[in-house]
This record gives sequence, C-alpha cells and structure tokens, in this order.
Amino acid sequence: MTISSTDVPVQSTSQLARRWQATSGQHLITLLVGFWLMTGLFVDGWAHTHLGEALETFFTPWHAIFYSGFLATALWVFRLGQLGRLKGYRGLAAFPNGYELGAVGVVVFALGGLGDLTWHTVFGIEVGIDALLSPTHLLLFLGAELLVLSPLVACWRASTSRRAPAGLVWPAVLSMTASLSFASFMHLYAWALVNLPNAASFDGARSLLTSMLLTALMLTAPVLLLLRRWHLPFGAVGLIYLINTLLMRAMTAGLGNMPVLLLLALLAGLAADLLIMWWRPSPGRPVAYRAFAAALPLLLWVPFFAGAQRLDAFGTSLELWTGACVMAALGGLALSALIVPPALPPEAREHPETEESRSEEFRQGL
Repeated sequence: MTISSTDVPVQSTSQLARRWQATSGQHLITLLVGFWLMTGLFVDGWAHTHLGEALETFFTPWHAIFYSGFLATALWVFRLGQLGRLKGYRGLAAFPNGYELGAVGVVVFALGGLGDLTWHTVFGIEVGIDALLSPTHLLLFLGAELLVLSPLVACWRASTSRRAPAGLVWPAVLSMTASLSFASFMHLYAWALVNLPNAASFDGARSLLTSMLLTALMLTAPVLLLLRRWHLPFGAVGLIYLINTLLMRAMTAGLGNMPVLLLLALLAGLAADLLIMWWRPSPGRPVAYRAFAAALPLLLWVPFFAGAQRLDAFGTSLELWTGACVMAALGGLALSALIVPPALPPEAREHPETEESRSEEFRQGL
C-alpha cells in the first residue's frame, strides 16, 4: 500500500526511528478517561466496604462505572495507536512515546477483567481484605497503573528542562496523583489516613506504627520522584495530597466527617510547595533535596499526631508519636538516596559516560 503525500507525510528512516509525541491536549484526554476509571474503582471500593456480603453478583452499578471507565480508556489509547499507524509507525511504536505502557495496560486489565468475572462466578464475591488481595484484582490494579502512568512517562521523556511548560508538568502531576491513588487503594488495610488502631496496647502500637510508616513513605516517594525531573509549580503537592485524601476518605467514611483531615492534607501539601519554592530541591542541589525529603513527612504527621494526642484519639504517648515522626523523616531521607543516589566515581562505572550517552539515557525514560 502506498501512502500519498496528500494523506500522510512521507517519513524518513531516521524520523520513523523516533517515537512521536502526544500533545498536552491528548495527555489531558488520557487523564480524563483515566480519572473516570479511577473514580469507578473507588466507587466499587465504597460498595465493597459498605455493602459487603450484599454484593452477590459481578454485574453491579459499581462495576459498570469501573469497567466503562476502562472501556473509554482502552478506546482512547488505541485511537492514539491508530493515529501513529497513519503516521507510518508500526507495532508498539505506533503509540505515542510513553504510551506503550498504556497499550500493555489495556491487555493486562482485559485479562484481569475476564479473570475477575470467572473468579466471581466460581468463588463468589470477596469481602474485606480478601477483595484487595484477590489475584484478578491485582491484575486489574497493574493494568490500571500502566494506563494512568502513560502521560507521566511521556512527559518525563520530553526534551525539556526542569522548568518545563505547564502543559507538560501538570499532566505529569495528575498522572502521578492517579497512580498514587491506585496504590493507596490497594493498601487500604494499612492506610493511616483512613483508620489507625488505638495504641494503648502493644499490638495496637505496632499496627499504628506500621500503617503510619508505610503511608508516610508512599506519600513521600511520588513527590521526590517528580522533583528528580521537574521543578514543581506551586500547588502541585497540595493537589496530590488533597485528591488522594478525598478519595480515600470518601470511600471509607462517606463525604461527611472529613473536613479537618482534608484541610490538614491540603495545608501539608501547600507547605511542601512553599519549601520547594524556597529550597529548590533537585538532583543538582542534593543537600536541599535530602533536607526536603526529610522535612516532607513531618509537614503532615507532626500536626496529625499532635492533634490526635490532644484529642486522645489513638492513645498515643508523646514518645510514640514523636518517634514515629522522626522515623518517617528518616524514611524520607533514605528514599531520597534511592531516587537520587550519590554519583559514582568514574572507576566504578562499566562504561565511561559521555554527554551523548547521558542525553540518550535521559531520553529513554525513567
């Protein structure tokens, strides 16, 4: 088949070797359908949390929202693949740079959905933690994560400086928000901002510390990863924390009785945004980057536990909650060393780096 110049521009071999880039508008459409999918997941989670054993079939209104979100996302991803094929690209290269993850995610999610239907038909509807750990649900989670991470990977690979245009940074922030929300959903049983056990007993204190430290690390890691690539605009961390906390609390406790927690999450995020403005943490400023990594968990957990102790909400002692906050700060510091490790001396590298090799590695992605 010959493609005429009136249909599609002729692509040279060197041009075809390069992946095509999605536009900011296309990223936003991906995020729109991705948030539809994510909202369906949280609505279904609300149904499992509040209705429990009353769910007797796979075919529920909650699954309808969830799977229609997947259908919309899948159709959009394959529409992007069709556009790439019209440009002359083939295989996974037909999808925009970064969106090969989404194409794989569609397949993984579809397999998980078929497996979920079979599982529910044979074994019934899971209740409680069992629903989070069902193998088919974990496949659905993996597929959904790959779908919503596509804009983040695409924006990460774009040839822009740390102060990239808003049309690249904000889609990446929203993509990371969706990814964090999927991950926090799957760790609902240990998410400290949903429910913490009373620490009056040894077992209660152990459960409280475990939940708090896991939650602290999961809230810190996405921000540090974004800061490795970009100087985040003001409001980015506040938006991530607000959306995630809203979804988690609405799923477990409804829309009531959460204004204080939402305000705390928003203020902690905005305080982090201010630190980013003042300290400018980045891989090129490792001291500021590591200081920010240690400070970020404290912005949320110090006021959280201080208020909880004042209200005697969890039976925490001064030593317990202050020590937990210090451990969370040290965890943030350790994460910063993993995400931005110290530079290796030339003798320790397998191949001496050149400017060209570093540039190529950067273009190839995460």
